[in-house]
Parts: sequence; structure tokens; C-alpha cells
Amino acid sequence: MEIGHFKWLSEHKADLNIASSGMIPVSKDDIEKLGKPVDIMGVLTSIYNVPIKSVALTHGTQEGNFAALSAIKSMVDQVVTVIPEYEPIRVLPSFLGLKGIEVKVSDGLGELINYIKPKTVLFFSNPNNPLGVYLSKGEIRDLADEARRKGSYLIIDSIFLEFITGDLRDLPIENTAYTFSTSKFYTVDSFKIGWIIGDDKIIQRAVNVINLVSPLVMGLEAAYASIILQNREWFRRRNLSIILPNQESLMRISESLSSIIKVSYFSNMPIAYITTKCGVDSLELANELLSRGVLTVPGYYFGISNGIRVGLGSVSHDVFTKALNVMAKVIEDLCIKHFK
Repeated sequence: MEIGHFKWLSEHKADLNIASSGMIPVSKDDIEKLGKPVDIMGVLTSIYNVPIKSVALTHGTQEGNFAALSAIKSMVDQVVTVIPEYEPIRVLPSFLGLKGIEVKVSDGLGELINYIKPKTVLFFSNPNNPLGVYLSKGEIRDLADEARRKGSYLIIDSIFLEFITGDLRDLPIENTAYTFSTSKFYTVDSFKIGWIIGDDKIIQRAVNVINLVSPLVMGLEAAYASIILQNREWFRRRNLSIILPNQESLMRISESLSSIIKVSYFSNMPIAYITTKCGVDSLELANELLSRGVLTVPGYYFGISNGIRVGLGSVSHDVFTKALNVMAKVIEDLCIKHFK
């Protein structure tokens, strides 16, 4: 199965690349300066305040999503995903032979509570990729309570969650699984490791899936990850030092072009979603930007026809500002063309 999002990124290059949703990578050498490795399972159980049976290691968030959804495949009749959404989440249910239903949420992810039915799994990213909208811990608890009552499940891709909150303790886990990894908030240049936190029944079944298709051999990665996780505040400060100047530039552009663009952005997130008020097609906009040396991700790959996703954490302020200036000119020109 081809993922168009990945094909787009692999086939296109640009001097002003603001397509990535992660951070400027940290090197192994810099990680080694932060401290000594410890048992990663001990660190994870402490961060999330869960027993060890509620934690599983993976090779990344996507493997975690695959393992978690595979783990409950025989217990559900349908999978509810949202639009817009990260493409691998949207296509995974059909890949596994599950009936999928896509719903457009106009008033936020809290609307998902209306789609909880017996033998249903809600499968979504929180915060959402690409819009950045998110559910608080209390709102997740409301969803989890309803899922428990109706015999349904939640699988929540939580890879961006630490940009929103540093408090990850006591997430509701009954009938629920959360997937994470060292990508995005902890972007490292040479390795990746992930983990699932959740209901121990889901976790054990997910571990069985992982052992079947991709047995874990990651002692070195786990050691480095344990250092990273012990230094969450260091990463938070570093991330904000990169994101905040770019956020300020984005807000200035948003205000100056408020008549022709709408920006969906939540503070401290490494992504923003920009739509045109003149209805320019997402592929037309992304391709025109590409011809001017700016790489973004068109909304087409998230299931929507208008807009582009841009990254605020993967480039310097100078690169981001140059890209924004090009983007402003391109959108102005395209909107004039569409209004004629």
C-alpha cells in the first residue's frame, strides 16, 4: 500500500523545506552529555504512573498503531477515524481488513463521543495532525468512560502530546491505548524507539503482534531513550527556543493576510495548518510553492482539499521567515487569479 504523504516528501526537495512535523534533530553526542542510561521501563512507568504491564516498547509510533489496532481487530466491527487526519492512520484500518468510517469533526475532537458504539474503536491523533486541535485529559476521560460503558475502544496516536502538556500521569487506560515515540518532541538524528501505554489486555495482545512480525532488539536505542526521557524539560526548553520565534512570524503573517488566509495553530506545537479563503486547491498551492523553492505538505494527503501543513520546529528562524514570505506572495497571487 502506497502512502501518498511519504511519496510526496521523498520525491520533492526544496531549499526552503518546512514540510517536516518534527524538530531540528539532536545528535547522539549531545544526548550522551545529558546523563547516564537507566532502565527505560522504570522511566516510562514513572512518567505515566502506570504499572509495567501497561507498557510495551515498539520501533516507533506507527508500529505501535499497527500493533494496537491489530490487537483488538477481532473484538471490533468498525474503526472510526477523522478528517483531516495523518494518512497512515486513515489507511491502516482498511489495510487490516476492518470496516472504516471517516467523520469530519467541525467543532473539535470532543464530537467523537457521538460515534462510540459497541464493538467500535475510535482511532485518531491527539493533538490532531495537521490541525493541532486536541483533547484535554478530562475530555479523553469522558471518551474513555463512554467507550468502557459501551464495550468499545480508543487508540490515540499521542506523538505530539508533550508539546501541549508535560503532565502525562494518570491518563485513563481502560479500553484505551496511547502510542508515542522519540520522534517529534524528541527528534534524534540516528535512532527511534516508541512505546504504547494502555489497558494491560490490549498491551499484552499488542506485544504478541510485535513479537510475531518485528521482535524487539533495541538495547542501545532503549538506553539512549532513557536518557532522553529523564531530560524532558531540557527538550521542552530547546523546542520552544526554536518554535516560538517561528510562531511569532507565523502570527504576523496571519494577521497581515487575515482577509485571504486562515491559520489553525495551537501554542507550542511544531505544526500549523494554513488554508486560503479564496478556495485554492491544496495541490495547486503546494505545487506552486514548490516551484518557488518552498516544500510543504498539501491537505490532500490529510483528506481535505484546501490548505497546506507547515512545520515550525524543523528549520531555523531565518529559513522559516524566508519560506513564509514566499508563501504570502504565492497566496496573494493565487487568490487574485481565483477572484478574476
